[in-house]
Amino acid sequence: MKKIFIVILALLVIPVFSFAEAKYVIKFASVAPEGSTWMNVMQELDEVIYEKTKGEVKFKFYPGGVSGDEKDVLKKMKINQLHAAGFTSQGLGEVVPEVRILNIPLIINNEKEIDYVLEKMTPYFEKQFEKKGFIVLGWPEVGFAYIFSKQKIDSIDAFRKIKMWIWGEDVLVNTLFKELGVVPIPLSLIDVMQALQTGMIEGVYGSPLSAVAMQWQTMTKYILNMRIAYVPGGVLINKSIWVKMPENFRKIIMEESRKAFNKLTELSRKENNDALNVLKKSGIVFTDIANKQDLKTFADVSEKTANQLVGKFYTKELLNELKKHLSDFRSKGK
Repeated sequence: MKKIFIVILALLVIPVFSFAEAKYVIKFASVAPEGSTWMNVMQELDEVIYEKTKGEVKFKFYPGGVSGDEKDVLKKMKINQLHAAGFTSQGLGEVVPEVRILNIPLIINNEKEIDYVLEKMTPYFEKQFEKKGFIVLGWPEVGFAYIFSKQKIDSIDAFRKIKMWIWGEDVLVNTLFKELGVVPIPLSLIDVMQALQTGMIEGVYGSPLSAVAMQWQTMTKYILNMRIAYVPGGVLINKSIWVKMPENFRKIIMEESRKAFNKLTELSRKENNDALNVLKKSGIVFTDIANKQDLKTFADVSEKTANQLVGKFYTKELLNELKKHLSDFRSKGK
């Protein structure tokens, strides 16, 4: 009886916090599964913000794609069923098409180049997102995408024989594939694994880490050893809930979010490299395009794709700005 009394007394003395006690509960969706690095960093961010706002601000997470694909999440954000979410370039581009300029195939080569480009161009993108009713909390990247396939890809001819997946109606990737002579099969992200299992598709694209997380490597045998495209990520919060919070809370959330998502980018880069090593050890075969003419065709198609999408996603001026930043950075490197 005495032990029961002590337990009851402890429960009365120790505060038990809940979502109901937080004045501002931010409903946050992500395709990243529970226990992933992405969600672990989000949990840490939640704890820091909760502590620094003295329990006034709290996240409520919906991980693992339970809220649907990125288009579904955006729809729910527009009617305030959700308040914030992490997106890849696909979802970001649904709001601000110009951000897909970072996604142009084979135009950005490495992490140093993207860091330089983002430093120059994200202020512009963030203004565009705010005009559309969203605040950007950070830019945690997905990484560089590779092509995973059931059959070997070592030439453009071999690539054309693969039943390739594209994410929904991704105009950018579809344009690239069309120029290469590849006929893609559009599917939502959550349908990819089943389509691989049934043979409906034979090839997918994504970062090494995302491929391992989605277990695509269990259904594929080959990786084309070419960084096809850079895939940015971003975290958006509805401006409608943002402006309702006191300015000091907004400052805390923004500062801590930037720290967390910079950390997440560093971890993502490390884990993408680790994932490549894991894939090599697992027996997946890395292939290269050996033919110089094929490599030139890839470069030519990249340039053609970039120009074809002027007016659909971005202006000619913005494309020229991106090219100038890359040229400036590369000339400094030389």
